[in-house]
Amino acid sequence: MISTYQQALEYIHSFDDPYLAALRDRGQQTWGLERIRAALALLGDPHLALPVIHIAGTKGKGSTAALIAQGLIESGLKTGLYTSPHLQDWRERIQVDRVWIGQAELTRLVEDYRQRAGSETRISAFEVSTALALWHFQRAGCEVAVVEVGLGGRLDATNVVQPLVSVITSLSLDHTQLLGGTLAEIAAEKAAIIKAGAAAVSAPQSPEALAVIERRAQEVGSPLVLVGRDWLLEPVQLAWHGSQARIGPPGALQPVRIRLPGAFQLENAAVALATLKQAQQAGLAIRDEAAVAGLAHAEWPGRLEIVSHEPLIIIDSAHNPYSIHEMAHSLELLGGCDSLVVVFGAMADKDIGGMLGVLLPRARSVICTQGVNPRAATAETLRDTAKALVEAAAARGEPWASRVEVRVAPDLAAALQRAHEVMRPGDALCITGSLALAGEARSALGLPVSSAVPRPV
Repeated sequence: MISTYQQALEYIHSFDDPYLAALRDRGQQTWGLERIRAALALLGDPHLALPVIHIAGTKGKGSTAALIAQGLIESGLKTGLYTSPHLQDWRERIQVDRVWIGQAELTRLVEDYRQRAGSETRISAFEVSTALALWHFQRAGCEVAVVEVGLGGRLDATNVVQPLVSVITSLSLDHTQLLGGTLAEIAAEKAAIIKAGAAAVSAPQSPEALAVIERRAQEVGSPLVLVGRDWLLEPVQLAWHGSQARIGPPGALQPVRIRLPGAFQLENAAVALATLKQAQQAGLAIRDEAAVAGLAHAEWPGRLEIVSHEPLIIIDSAHNPYSIHEMAHSLELLGGCDSLVVVFGAMADKDIGGMLGVLLPRARSVICTQGVNPRAATAETLRDTAKALVEAAAARGEPWASRVEVRVAPDLAAALQRAHEVMRPGDALCITGSLALAGEARSALGLPVSSAVPRPV
């Protein structure tokens, strides 16, 4: 019997990790939808019990999910939110009205799951988590759920839902070992969440990715709303305390404020607002003013998050070259510093060279470190990659190569200490490279782990 919170977590983690299993099998996908459907059937098919907004993408899934959920909440709808992975606490993954599932509540849920569906032993840890979230939303009486894809889309456990609206955020190269080495291949995996009878909303995409998304929407008869074509965005002002923009269909743009800083969050906000409009047209009781208010009130830690203004310290979970570029571009637009010191840690299976290739020309000092996550690359691997890039740039005569310093620290605590030692007046410190490192940094810097996100009533 599962009677404690720790036992509940141990039960969830006793199942295999499908991502690690696929990597062990040299990139072969070892998961599908058969097992999750079998487990959900034993629970009474909770995934079919409420409307779902389903979100796939490479970058911006979590932020977009938070923006959409806030608009639903402020419309008075009891809203489930399922995201992954977590920053600091596993319970972040399952929220109702932006309140994490309680420890005792999760313990009861897991024990009930064990009794009802524990016979399905082929299932993975992520599939168990997905089943728990969907069942919890049904048991809690949610009126709608916002569900973020874990990996890919086509074979992701969340793809058992029948969405009210399917959402594709910005696509770029990531998880190429599993999803394919081209944008078209990755787009095909992500676009598989688009279903017949449900509208689809997409962020602006490269022509290669957009062609795949449009073809999928046409094949299943899903009306596609494309931000940048059918739903427009005009930035007005970017600031650390929140940005302003005009968003809406052509000829009907309205002023909005987005609490989350960064130029990339404006795009996420446009996707969120377009999605809420589609959900409203599909029958959800969403108020237009609540949808707009949700953009101004939504919080999502670990994404261009300011820890301190003096000195400027930022945590960001960017984890591929595109997201690192977007983060760096936002830092340049927002300003507030003369030069940049970076604490960098990444997962071993990521495009480390691509990420460092974006960071190094923009930084005065890069401190490479290893996070506690078992998938993390060693600090020495990151340092060697960085130094090779600097040496190659110096051989090409690029001026930045003589300006940047590459350092190494064995862990995050040592990296933060080294960063404070090398920082000068006017420097900003950015801690980035993975979501796991961002969460570790939040804990190390004393940011509170709150079980609820404050919101206006």
